[in-house]
Amino acid sequence: MKRLYVHRSFKDEFITALVEYAKQQKVGNGLDEDVVVGPVQNKMQFDKVRGLLDDIRSNSYKVVLGGEVDDGSNGYFVPVTIIDNPPETARIVQEEQFSPLIPVLAYYEIDEVIERANASEYGLGGSVWGRDTQQAIAVANRLETGTVWVNEIHNVSVDMPFGGHKQSGLGVEHGEEGLMLFTNPKVIAIKK
Repeated sequence: MKRLYVHRSFKDEFITALVEYAKQQKVGNGLDEDVVVGPVQNKMQFDKVRGLLDDIRSNSYKVVLGGEVDDGSNGYFVPVTIIDNPPETARIVQEEQFSPLIPVLAYYEIDEVIERANASEYGLGGSVWGRDTQQAIAVANRLETGTVWVNEIHNVSVDMPFGGHKQSGLGVEHGEEGLMLFTNPKVIAIKK
């Protein structure tokens, strides 16, 4: 998850619950049965994540969990890190971190949060959660992403197209649309 928008009326309560949940998620070797969060995939990405953590510290953003990489660990392990309401211009909000760093951002109105979410140059996926499913679907229809899940996240299957918008990709994999990428259509045009 790249960033998480939560209505201002319950953001603090949400962060408290998220921190308690995140504390239960063990970071370590992904082959160990009780590990939930494995290492960052490669050194280049690990270095990028460390740069994001340095930026968070140098700008004094409020870190409510994590934030420090154990230099003594053998691997690209990053602790689950939750950042409370950094500015929209922060690197942690604007860049795709592909790591267990998550900024939690407060919003007031639906139109405002949709505008903020769409202001990104990326658009791989999104998720909308709410008690009113029809309203959540209406919000999902306005998000500029390749996939939007409603009241779930990262439910991907081979029969459902998956791909991004904007800088997150062109085209899709999976589903009939993805299979079409592996075909060679032929057109025969006949003059009448």
